[in-house]
Amino acid sequence: MLLGKRKATDESISILSEGTEISGEISFIKGMHVNGVVKGKIRSEAALEIGPAGKINAEVNVGRISIMGEFHGVITAADRVEIHKDGKVFGDIYSPCLIIASGATFEGRCNMSEKIAPKQLDGTLKAIPAEPGRTSPGTGGS
Repeated sequence: MLLGKRKATDESISILSEGTEISGEISFIKGMHVNGVVKGKIRSEAALEIGPAGKINAEVNVGRISIMGEFHGVITAADRVEIHKDGKVFGDIYSPCLIIASGATFEGRCNMSEKIAPKQLDGTLKAIPAEPGRTSPGTGGS
């Protein structure tokens, strides 16, 4: 089966069409395009694309994310986050690269440093090792 110019072999991606809603945890291997509604958690090393009709309210941990629709939650992207012209993001972003097009909406915080990690799956913060010779604030060290 061909999807546009994509071949069904090796380049297949998962597609969640408009009018479809999923709640829970989603993982995928080759990539995913969302034009429906997703609530919950999304995990993959591949790319996630939120189409113009897509709405996601989730904790997302992916390789890359491209947003043309609406996103609420926390994004952790190993490669990059792209918010396109009509894309809307309400929440925090953890990624080494953030691209925001003119006309896009972003309300939240972005962290592009490797020293600050997002919350773990259980909701607690990950421990960040202190640099040698330095103490943490409030420890009273010299």
